[in-house]
Amino acid sequence: MICLYGTTPEQTFHGRKLVLADPATNKRATLVDISRMMTLAQLRTFQTVARLNSFSRAAEELHLTQPAVSAQVDALETTLKVKLFERIGKKIALAEAGHAALKAADEILNRVAELQRELADLSGLKAGALCIGASEVVGGYLLPELLGRFSREYPHIDLTMRVEPARRIIDMLLGNELDIAIVGEGAAITDARIAVKPILLDEMIVIVPSNHLLSQRKSIPAAHLTDMPVIFPRKDSASSTSVLEQLAAKGVALHSVMELGNVGAVKRAVEAGLGISIVSRYAVVHELADGRLKSVHISGMKLTRQIDLCWHHGKRFSKPTEAFIKFITSDGEFARPAGAAVVS
Repeated sequence: MICLYGTTPEQTFHGRKLVLADPATNKRATLVDISRMMTLAQLRTFQTVARLNSFSRAAEELHLTQPAVSAQVDALETTLKVKLFERIGKKIALAEAGHAALKAADEILNRVAELQRELADLSGLKAGALCIGASEVVGGYLLPELLGRFSREYPHIDLTMRVEPARRIIDMLLGNELDIAIVGEGAAITDARIAVKPILLDEMIVIVPSNHLLSQRKSIPAAHLTDMPVIFPRKDSASSTSVLEQLAAKGVALHSVMELGNVGAVKRAVEAGLGISIVSRYAVVHELADGRLKSVHISGMKLTRQIDLCWHHGKRFSKPTEAFIKFITSDGEFARPAGAAVVS
């Protein structure tokens, strides 16, 4: 039996039957038995397609093939005997029944997640799961070592880390897809539903090839960057946005910018002599140590960005989430490898 509270006229549950009603008249439009065929996987896939407005992007996020995503949505439509999406050319939009079904799917999946948290709490920290979101540099270079230590301390907690651009991570928090997130400062987080706690100050440094003319210099004026070829992962990434804003505040505009998609590609391009870059010190610890890259300071200027711990105000912390927050905010080693400072 499915029992949900706070339903709207569009979504009324009677035992195992779901009534989809016309919001204007509240007349029953369709009555279907959902007990045998509808699955949580179908609801989760439908929810993801609806949020992203794209079957292909949903397939990428869910690590499924596009035909598999389409098949799950088709199966759900067959079960509910309604069309969930309007398809116009290559674009899709939620149909009227789709809006009603999405509200129901959100409630069902939220209640399942809440049940999982409650069951995990009953077993203390001997079981449970934790889904962490991280922006790209944080997830690629900061968190792996930290998660390794956390996993050794709490070996029975199943960890999942989702690495996405910072803006996407915030959307996932709002969509109740994550328990907690750690993102680099870039675009301001203005949604009042998201709590933000600064936990780390990350230094952004200029890197050059080991044989570059600047490699022998300890510092350069910021104005020297203006006409140099500068390589970023993406200009709209959290780290790039932060750097460009700080340079602009000093009157420095970069005229020659190449975008290569990710920090790994940027480091290889700099090593190959295609240009210089400004990246998190955490991202180049090994390359600096073995001499493949050199760092250069900017005279009279220190580029930094804030690393934030974020969560949804409306989501109750599970025991694993509480343990992780305590771990990360008390673990001094988190900041030491790159020489950054923890912000209290």
